[in-house]
Amino acid sequence: MPRFLLFCRPGFEKDCASEANDRFAQAGWSGRTHTFDPHGLVGFEGEFYDEAHRGPKPVPKLSELVFTRQILEGAALVKDLSAQDRAGPIAAAFLETVPGRSYRALVLEHPDTNEGRALAPFCKKFTPAMNNALRRAGFQFEPQNPAAPALHVILLSYEKIYVAHNRGAKGQWKGGIPRLKFPEDAPSRSTLKLEEAFLALMSENERTHLLKEGGMAVDLGASPGGWTYQLLQKGYYVTAVDHGKMDEPLLASGMVDHREEDAYKYKPRQAIDLLVCDMVDKPQKVASLMGKWFQQKQCRWAIFNLKLPMKKRFEEWEICRDIFWKESQLSPEQFDLRAKHLYHNRDEITLLVKPKRA
Repeated sequence: MPRFLLFCRPGFEKDCASEANDRFAQAGWSGRTHTFDPHGLVGFEGEFYDEAHRGPKPVPKLSELVFTRQILEGAALVKDLSAQDRAGPIAAAFLETVPGRSYRALVLEHPDTNEGRALAPFCKKFTPAMNNALRRAGFQFEPQNPAAPALHVILLSYEKIYVAHNRGAKGQWKGGIPRLKFPEDAPSRSTLKLEEAFLALMSENERTHLLKEGGMAVDLGASPGGWTYQLLQKGYYVTAVDHGKMDEPLLASGMVDHREEDAYKYKPRQAIDLLVCDMVDKPQKVASLMGKWFQQKQCRWAIFNLKLPMKKRFEEWEICRDIFWKESQLSPEQFDLRAKHLYHNRDEITLLVKPKRA
């Protein structure tokens, strides 16, 4: 049966598995998941049961999976590897799992854990030997062939690895992790959350049309200004709403209006372009507030975080999603709602709400 391997943040394996079971079932698959604690990996093994379906079997899109960073197919375990020859058995495993004999890229990666990161130097050192073994096995390297898959080698240890492949977009981040540099003049590391949200939740075309210089934004729960900083980089005029102090250089820019008010009571004098919110509060309460902003037509689009509880995060996310749709009175046919557990998030997920034609 086809096997898939999903990457998530370590500690979120159960949430990733719950969502995967649900989404694969909706796509027409019957199967089961199993978690690889504490590696941040989830496997799904199943079969497609719609006999009337013709063509490639539909697989849940990465963009539709909140807790999944990366999804690979054709996953197979190779264990008891010898230090004398690791590459040969791995290449043989690819012969059994990959359709065709060409590949677009070879990706060696490891779990996002302290133990996994210790394997990073070996991954780099092992790559040339692995490429040579693939060529000896009959594979051809075709970097310009969009139909060729990327071959992934996921090291759990020096002796145990998973092989899998990915037919997805060329620019997908390794392990689903973007490598962003923290700006030295930013007031807090939370600025990376919003920067990643722009990259992970929006297409290049959407960024061009929505992130326009001169736009008006409101940042609820802004202190000390990590998200406001990111908005200033995009040329926004920002109303920062928070009883806490704001970073002085941000205020000195002349593009920030600090309102020491209750974020739940603040109302803009006129409709704004973008609403952002990274408040530490109950997720259902925040989802309701965001919905009311749309219901009252006070913003055009929004990006906000929901701080999830320690247990049943997937279930809580679905409750919050339903609350937002009910409070906003928006139509899913007219508005996109996208959500992702970003790399720079911890226990929160980030949501984007925008008109479908924007």
